[in-house]
Amino acid sequence: MSNLSLKPGTSIRKFVDFFHFFYLSFANHVVSRIPSYFIRKVFYKYFYRMKIGKNTHLQMGIRVYAPWKIKIGSYCSIGHDCLLDGRRGISIGNNVDLAGHVQIFTLGHNLDDPGYKSEGSPVKIEDHASLFTGASILPGRTIAEGSVAALASVVTKDTEPWTIYAGNPAKKIRKRKIDHLTYLHNYRRFFH
Repeated sequence: MSNLSLKPGTSIRKFVDFFHFFYLSFANHVVSRIPSYFIRKVFYKYFYRMKIGKNTHLQMGIRVYAPWKIKIGSYCSIGHDCLLDGRRGISIGNNVDLAGHVQIFTLGHNLDDPGYKSEGSPVKIEDHASLFTGASILPGRTIAEGSVAALASVVTKDTEPWTIYAGNPAKKIRKRKIDHLTYLHNYRRFFH
């Protein structure tokens, strides 16, 4: 099959797009609502090819794009109704806490391009980072080890290790009074 047949607007491309979006819709509207951590994790790992470490819990209602480009380490908690836009790649380290409604974006549009061209970069979240409810991470950002993005923060620049950020755009508030953690995230509730 030539690449010409996969150009936008062709019958074959429409057919491929239909099944691609059906595949993702099933993850986002059916799998994400299954009230079992174990069953959801099986679907995400084996049917959607997400790389998920041990003792990592994905709560109900998460939304994923390009899950095969998302890697999540061990002992992480991904909160309810998070958006993980893996189209350019997301790498999440170990012992990371994403509260509910966190949004991680890897792709956007060039507002100055007449064709509204898509552009983006991968996002990396290092070990022991915490993103509080409603935090948003923009494409290409690195959330450093132990960094915190406070409630509803919009992270537009890379963060420094063990530092707290807040606001829109997120600004450095202060350094944390610690430089390591001794506990492992294992947040798990029934029917979440």
